[in-house]
Amino acid sequence: MKKKSLLFATILTAFFITNTSNAQYSIEANYGLAGVYAPNINGLSHFGAGISYDFDEVFGVKLDYASDRFRTENPLFNKETGINSSRISLQSTINISSAIFRLNSEKTFNLIAHAGGGVTLIKSTYNTGNDNVVNIIMGLTPRFKLADNLFFSLDTALIFNLSQHYNFDGSLSYENNVNSFTGINYNVTGGIVYKFDNY
Repeated sequence: MKKKSLLFATILTAFFITNTSNAQYSIEANYGLAGVYAPNINGLSHFGAGISYDFDEVFGVKLDYASDRFRTENPLFNKETGINSSRISLQSTINISSAIFRLNSEKTFNLIAHAGGGVTLIKSTYNTGNDNVVNIIMGLTPRFKLADNLFFSLDTALIFNLSQHYNFDGSLSYENNVNSFTGINYNVTGGIVYKFDNY
């Protein structure tokens, strides 16, 4: 986990340093619910952080990291089992409030849509080995202004893990033959966004 956090911090630092001229940057951190529909697992086990770069009032990009933990009672072992998931994604963003309603991004309320993809590392609590998969993510982020450059965000996101081999209870998804699947999970989080520059 330390190595992954250091790598993410290095990427963010390099991204920030190499693009300082006339930049509209923001950083964010969020915490909240991580869940899946089948089996029904959810809990306050999501942590995320990221950096965004806005090209203008409407369009931008975001690099983000997220950590999710899924646990459920496993009758086979008579204890909780599950997976730990770490994700890095590069996403495009669009300020719907600015694009449709022509609202300035510094106004009290903005609605941001985001979508993109990246890689996810999945570890089972009782099976050895890592499951490295491709993720696709999409979501909506209502953002409320608290003070100059400071916002409170509520984010809902849907994540698709392509070719996932561990079930969310930590078991392998196959018995005799490899049988990968598309794992679907969601996040509902609250967070803080700080913008370094105004338009």
